[in-house]
Amino acid sequence: SSGINAEYGDFWKTYYGKLDKQRHGTHGLVNLYLPEATVTWNGNTSQGKNAIAELFGNLPMSTTSVYSVDAQPINERAFNNKAMMIAVTGEVKYAGKSKKEFAQTFILQKTDTTMMKISYDCFRFMNEI
Repeated sequence: SSGINAEYGDFWKTYYGKLDKQRHGTHGLVNLYLPEATVTWNGNTSQGKNAIAELFGNLPMSTTSVYSVDAQPINERAFNNKAMMIAVTGEVKYAGKSKKEFAQTFILQKTDTTMMKISYDCFRFMNEI
């Protein structure tokens, strides 16, 4: 529904803003993740905030353009209305590299606070067919 997309649609602005400009530090990207979160980045898996921070810290500086964002609730009964799936497509340019299109899927879960945090993140470069 458009209400769901409107409510969670700004997540991507925060996420990619931090990815491109605030990857490090206590207010950086890793704080959007739950402590036990998992990231699968082009087939390589990192689990937990320290491993995720290391993964992102090793990436070159980036500039991200988002093409599409879709937010949907996940099985309301299984997650007690506390989880969302967000699918994003876009293009990323890493320093010294050519632009690449990507697809990224996030699972967000409500925490004890009202804030949703990432429990799972899967990023893949899209290959031309």
